[in-house]
Amino acid sequence: MKLRKGPRLSVNNERCELFGTCQWEAPGLFELERNGRLRYRSRLTEEDWDPAVAAARSCPMQAIQIKGISDE
Repeated sequence: MKLRKGPRLSVNNERCELFGTCQWEAPGLFELERNGRLRYRSRLTEEDWDPAVAAARSCPMQAIQIKGISDE
């Protein structure tokens, strides 16, 4: 899989139930704050790729999307 310029994360806040599995899988990308809000870094580097995919796959609500990628 080839990364295009500008791969990024997107979280659907209407689906997110704040379970925190994304933070467990990718603590450098996601942070569940004490006030109950989810903060995340949307721009991905190549080093972020594996943790981002793991977070998206583990989200029980399927609220995480990774955009800006190509299968070529």
